[in-house]
Amino acid sequence: MARYKHTDIENGQGMFLTVNLKEQLLPGTFEHMLDELIGRKIDISDFDANYKNDDTGSKAIPPAVLIKLIVYGYSKGMKSSRKICELSRNNIIAKALSGGIEPHWTTIADFISSNGEIFKGIFIEVLAYCAELGLIGGHTFAIDGCRLPSNASIELSGTKEELEKKLNVYRRMAEKHIAKHKRQDERGELVNEENFQKRQKKLNKQISKISDFLIGMKQKEGKRREELKSNVTDNESAMIRNSGEYIQGYIGLAVADDLNQIIVSAEAVGSANEGEHFPRLLDKTLNNMKEVGVKPQAGKKLIMMADNNHFSEDNLRACQERVIEAIIPDGQYKRRLGGNEKSRYETGDFKHHKEGDYYECPNGKKLEYKGITVLRGLEWKKYQASVKDCRICPFNTKCINSKKDINKIDCGKKMLIMKSSELGNLCSIMCEKLNTEEYQDQYANRIQIIEPVFANIKYSKGLNRFTLRGKDKVNGQWNIYCIVHNLGKCLKAFNLNMGYT
Repeated sequence: MARYKHTDIENGQGMFLTVNLKEQLLPGTFEHMLDELIGRKIDISDFDANYKNDDTGSKAIPPAVLIKLIVYGYSKGMKSSRKICELSRNNIIAKALSGGIEPHWTTIADFISSNGEIFKGIFIEVLAYCAELGLIGGHTFAIDGCRLPSNASIELSGTKEELEKKLNVYRRMAEKHIAKHKRQDERGELVNEENFQKRQKKLNKQISKISDFLIGMKQKEGKRREELKSNVTDNESAMIRNSGEYIQGYIGLAVADDLNQIIVSAEAVGSANEGEHFPRLLDKTLNNMKEVGVKPQAGKKLIMMADNNHFSEDNLRACQERVIEAIIPDGQYKRRLGGNEKSRYETGDFKHHKEGDYYECPNGKKLEYKGITVLRGLEWKKYQASVKDCRICPFNTKCINSKKDINKIDCGKKMLIMKSSELGNLCSIMCEKLNTEEYQDQYANRIQIIEPVFANIKYSKGLNRFTLRGKDKVNGQWNIYCIVHNLGKCLKAFNLNMGYT
């Protein structure tokens, strides 16, 4: 019988090995670049002000260690501080990045949540490095928002009246729970006292939480002066519609450059309407480009593209004032093109008659004035045609977009005209521009600029929800993810500069 050397694999025998941590970070990898940049090329000295142990107190974990671990963990889809802590103990790459230091998960969590403002500065440092590598074109940008739930309970959202009703419901539940326990006790039934106390404690906690919130509650007000829903657990978050459902969370806004999809400006907002933050993101983008030394080519206008959530007179005027060419479609843009890409009737195809204040359609029928309606906080003049005229019109397929049989439609053609549109406001001018092939072709590039950014952050990096509460903390976490994205874009150019192939 053949004889073989004995192995310790089956017995699970451990071995003591000499490990050189530096050798674990192989040139050409993301972690090697991360180790080379943080604290050297990318200045992180702003974190030093957080520490007051120059003369007394225990030594602190270096911020460079924590940043490397957090960025590496986020790049691997680990957004939990506990998972990052576990990574630092069990992963040899993470150990090499941290120099063998294993910070507790509470230290990691506190570092992320308490340094939101400083992470904004780190974002600019990384952006400057991207500019140094020539990764930013500085000419064409696209803005969009990533809607994500946060660490807030959607069940504890509501107006003041709704929250008061929920408080009364919890109080009745607590009273019934106690009454049931008393009846069981009187009948001599065996009761699990531990489960009873646990359930009662949970109900009392909810009652206390809602009642304390209601005492100092400041009601939120929308653009139409209606009361918006507040949230007991995180009142800076918002009820946001996302893919047909509502979530309690934030919108992670990002502005991406068209050359390499580098994020040039980022902010998380607790608002259902991302369009209202558009002017501020414009200013941040311009300031960031100036700070990192990126200048547009001479004779070329800056271009900013956005989807119809940002379409408004105010946003278009903001672009005009900053000498930026906006390409932002209205909500009816796709419908005007038609499902088969055939052009449909535009507002310009309808003739306005000042005397009598009505519009005449291409078939010579009237669209009468029906009053003022409010949409997205703006006032629009409503005009509507007779349903009888529309049913028998030979051009109705180019005018009315309805899945119903044309003979079964219950209202005629409607048009919403923004006030002063007859004077040529920016919204109507933008609609006219997007009716041309030139602007349609330019707008078609928006998706390939901004959508890969969110695909990388949400699916490749695993950000499916914010883990923190409060706008400042969530904004800090969003900035870290944007840093991770931008550093990933730097890898190829970094390796070329270092001579790695």
